[in-house]
Amino acid sequence: MNEIRVAWNVIGRRSIADEPIQGGLWHPDTPENRETLVIVMESGNESYGPESHWIEERQA
Repeated sequence: MNEIRVAWNVIGRRSIADEPIQGGLWHPDTPENRETLVIVMESGNESYGPESHWIEERQA
């Protein structure tokens, strides 16, 4: 089973390893979830700038 999420940078926050902190919640990769998360990603990019939000995939 595959999972997907919208990930984003938490503006101005860095981890102890001096890397940007990213947020996101994993969901099953269904057509419905993918469609919803693409809308969320596009809305985030419109609000916070290009490439501030993106889709990630993983095997669960």
